Amino acid sequence: MERGSLSVRLIAVWAVFLVITLEAASLGLQTLFERSITRRTLSELTLDLSLLAQALQRDSNGAVSLATAPTDPLFAVAFSGRYWQVSLENQTILRSPSLWDTSLKLDSNVKPAAEQSFIRLKGPDEQNLFGMTRIVKLPGTDATPLTIIAAVDYAEIEIAKRRFSSDLLVGLIGLACLLLLAASAHVIIGLKPLKDIHARLARVRNGDIRRLEGSFPTEVMPLVIETNALLDAQDAALEAARTRASNLAHGLKTPLAVMAAQSRILRRRGDLDLANQIDSQLESMRRHVEREMARSRARGPSATHHQRIDTTVAIMHLVGAISILPKGQQLRWEMALTSPLMLGIDQADFNELMGNLIDNAQKWARTKIKIHSRITSGNAIFTVEDDGPGVATTEVDRILQRGERADTSVPGTGLGLAITSDLVGIYNGRLDVSRSSLGGLAAVVTLAVRHEPDRIAAA
Repeated sequence: MERGSLSVRLIAVWAVFLVITLEAASLGLQTLFERSITRRTLSELTLDLSLLAQALQRDSNGAVSLATAPTDPLFAVAFSGRYWQVSLENQTILRSPSLWDTSLKLDSNVKPAAEQSFIRLKGPDEQNLFGMTRIVKLPGTDATPLTIIAAVDYAEIEIAKRRFSSDLLVGLIGLACLLLLAASAHVIIGLKPLKDIHARLARVRNGDIRRLEGSFPTEVMPLVIETNALLDAQDAALEAARTRASNLAHGLKTPLAVMAAQSRILRRRGDLDLANQIDSQLESMRRHVEREMARSRARGPSATHHQRIDTTVAIMHLVGAISILPKGQQLRWEMALTSPLMLGIDQADFNELMGNLIDNAQKWARTKIKIHSRITSGNAIFTVEDDGPGVATTEVDRILQRGERADTSVPGTGLGLAITSDLVGIYNGRLDVSRSSLGGLAAVVTLAVRHEPDRIAAA
């Protein structure tokens, strides 16, 4: 995917959305886990307090003892992080073996409730404890109430939270990868109609089809309809322009004929200088009109209704027509053509383009004409050579740009190469003229086999 593409933008939006969503989910899940583990710990501590309260007893001498001690194995392991303690007036009278020889000290600001209350206190080895405390008065006695404490090392809760966060991170990363894959598939499937339109527009441009046809999603149908309407308008505008050019040419014929007649009258009267000046201007006007007419007839690559043609067949037909002319019958024709060689070009444009080159070679050749075609690097290359006198290098630009004749001894208008150059330019090709290996002129036309579609760039 290219920078600035719609796919990149959509996936980037998805990625930002996923990061924000998963981060919020992570914070929410960690908070819920912390609350859950805190509630579970409080529940366990409450159970420990209840068991201790039920097990407390006082003998006839007033000594306090436990009928049964809590059975959790951690209460028997020194500094295990699970502790209980029974105090009488701030003096520890009973404690879990896990406290060893230490006692749990309540903060002076902590006032245990009759039921139970949550406390934070320091334990052995400076452990931060999370505990519950309760005031218990043994039934049937008026002795001082006892204070029961059950506590757990808060580090256990922190460790559980860190493990949960680590596992959660791995799970969320895996989920993010799956969601990004799903987002990519969503973007690819969602944008596929646009890629289909792009591919079909390329086929329209190449002349394979005339219009965008097929089934498209409702959201892109307005684009398809407007594109087809634009293509119709383009064809209509092209036909209108060709009609206007044709009308202009026909409209100029009569004035030019009248002026030519007046020139002949002046010549018969002996006014040769004026007649020559008029003839020169008439010839210039005629050349200009014929060249512009050739340009207006060319449909070019923007004319979407032409089909791909087999250029080899077209060249064979042109050679067949020109070789039966009196001069053509006297020549030897050599052809080395790639067959088939399909090209997206209007049939009439190609016939005029190659017809001018072949006709020009036929006029100037002495004994031989060589025509060959090939495909290389995605281009179709057509070469027409003759063994005529050729053209000096200094004259090439003049005959191509201005449509002038290098030699007036041979009949013709001198527009063939100029018109061919115009047509090749319309199709974004190239015309090269040089000395032929046969000794005459070599005209080489290079055209793209397929017009590559322009890349879609995001705004």
